[in-house]
This record gives sequence, structure tokens and C-alpha cells, in this order.
Amino acid sequence: MQGNEDFQGPGGETVLERIERQDETEEKALYSLFLYPHRSLSPQEFHMLMAVILLGSFIAGMVFLFMGAWPVFGFFGLDVLAIYGAFHFNFRAARREDILEIRQDALVVRHLAPDGSEQCRRFQAYWSRVLLEGRSLFVVCRGEREEIGAFLAEAEKTEVKEALTSALQDYRSGRLQSPSPSTSIMS
Repeated sequence: MQGNEDFQGPGGETVLERIERQDETEEKALYSLFLYPHRSLSPQEFHMLMAVILLGSFIAGMVFLFMGAWPVFGFFGLDVLAIYGAFHFNFRAARREDILEIRQDALVVRHLAPDGSEQCRRFQAYWSRVLLEGRSLFVVCRGEREEIGAFLAEAEKTEVKEALTSALQDYRSGRLQSPSPSTSIMS
């Protein structure tokens, strides 16, 4: 098996060459904000919890087995599988992420889904605003809007609004970069 540095891609370049070329051509973010759902359990804590549930179900199932109610033992096993399945789907859903970046004259909003798919939208950073309407947080620019952080709690949405608004103000004032919108207000 070959190492990554020896792997030839479709263009004949190695993986490392392709990564270096991407770094050179890709514009650097002036500001980045990563939003992801809260996870109450780490993977290690999840394994410990499942071990406790499995042990408890096994002991309770053995008690019923010795009392002669052997079918109950199987139902305790099904309960453990159901709990494991619920956590599996919850962890999968928690892999979603919203990435907000200010790059040159654009505010880039990327939504990463749990299945790995990505949606990307670009707004002019100079004209972008952040609005909190009801329970939804939006990036708004010239009549277009995109919801961000739909999975966040109310307090977290307020924090994100303040942080992104501050970053956009810094961009407009030139503290991130001297603002030079690519279009006028008349376009």
C-alpha cells in the first residue's frame, strides 16, 4: 500500500502537491465562525453509559430468567439495541455544521450536512446584516436571506448574532481589511 505522498491523483499530481496548490489559490478567511450542535456526551462517555445500561439490563434479564420468565431477557436486549440506535442517530445528526467566513468582499455561508453534502452561499460582506427574527437567525443581503444556526439554542443564536455583527462592522470599518465593495448601492 502506498503512502499519501506517493498517491497519484487524476491530474498526475500527488495528494500533497494538490493540497499545497489549493492553499496557494484559496483566499484566506479574514474571519471564521464554526457553528455546530451541542453534544452532551463525548464518545468515551457514551461507551461508559452503554456499558452501564448493558450491564444493568443483563443483570435484570438474568433475574427474570431465573424466575422462569425467559422471554423478558430478550426484551431487555431489545431495549439496549433501541437505546444504542437512538444515540447513533443523534450522534449522526450532530455532525452537521454551519461555517461562516468573511473572505475578501464576501460573507460565505456553508452548511455541512451529516451525510457530508455541502451547500454554499456567498453574500457581499459590506452589505450583509444579521437578523434574529423570532427563533430564527438569518444573514440578509439585498433582499436575499439565509438561515444559519437552526440547531442552536436561543441564547447561542444571540451570541452568534452579536459576534457576526461585530465582525461585519470590523470589516466595514477596515479593521479586518479595507472595505471595497465590488458593486455600488445602485446595482
